[in-house]
Amino acid sequence: MNKEKYFLKNEQHFFEEFKFKNGFVIKNAKVDYGFVGTPKYDDEGNIVNAVLFCHNFMGNYSTISDFGELVSEDKSFNNDDYFFISVTSLGFPESCSPSTSGLNHDFPNYEIEDLVNFQKQLLKEKFPNIKKLLGIVGYSFGGFIALGWSIFYPDDMDFVIHFNSSYKSQGNKYIFAKLANKIIEDSGQYFSDIYNESISNVLILVSHLHYILSFSNDYVNRVSIEEINLSIENFADEILFFDIHDIKVCNDFLLSFNLENLLDRIKCKLLVIGVGNNNYYIPEYDSIPLHNLVEGSEYLFLDTEYNPNELEYLYKIEKDIKNFVNSV
Repeated sequence: MNKEKYFLKNEQHFFEEFKFKNGFVIKNAKVDYGFVGTPKYDDEGNIVNAVLFCHNFMGNYSTISDFGELVSEDKSFNNDDYFFISVTSLGFPESCSPSTSGLNHDFPNYEIEDLVNFQKQLLKEKFPNIKKLLGIVGYSFGGFIALGWSIFYPDDMDFVIHFNSSYKSQGNKYIFAKLANKIIEDSGQYFSDIYNESISNVLILVSHLHYILSFSNDYVNRVSIEEINLSIENFADEILFFDIHDIKVCNDFLLSFNLENLLDRIKCKLLVIGVGNNNYYIPEYDSIPLHNLVEGSEYLFLDTEYNPNELEYLYKIEKDIKNFVNSV
């Protein structure tokens, strides 16, 4: 029995150059990606069952491994029937970003089209026998990219699953980006080429701000102060693996992200999944309006009770997701 299809493989690729929408060109741009599953081919040798995965704000290509309730043996996206490709996004560590390129604060601001084109160029160069994706799954920040794909390349996929995400930066998302950038820019160290310990303190402050917006009032008022203190510390520990320049340019993107006026371009089947108990992506302001704006889209609500980890509850909607994919 071939067990390789059950394990996520990681590879790196380098573009000879990647051109941003604003004309800026980066030479030898690194792309970090992984793939898992079983590719299936048509009579012309083209892969017909490829699904692209787009990760969250704190994630990378390996985040797909956290979706064991959907992407694994005997699940909705089982390893025998689907071939998943997961890409660490432009601007994030491991792929081409301010920190890994060495450009730091000189790294160009990217737009949603750049994030999409970064992935599209990888598929063109490394998977030329994928003429059309079966689908795209976008989680959190990755939902922005998945939605961007369906708008800028509407004929390139049959379906998009937009999970716990939005179609524009507003409310808490905009506030977070604005205040986090204020903290970073006022630190006095952001434009320095020499690392200073105060940078770590800035990152911790940004993580505390992110913490406030990441958990619902229901959750933080049910748990003890000791549990809150521990989770705040874990948040801070996680963000210290990031570079302040990567976070800053991502915030710059969030301040202008808005696809609302382009949603009529979508042709594929769209499944929008809202998640309860979240102060960052709020179904009433993010998922439900998107569903209402895209004719023919479907909507699911995932009730996580008061638990902040929505991935632990995916089993609740696994059959609904499977029915959606099978209906495409």
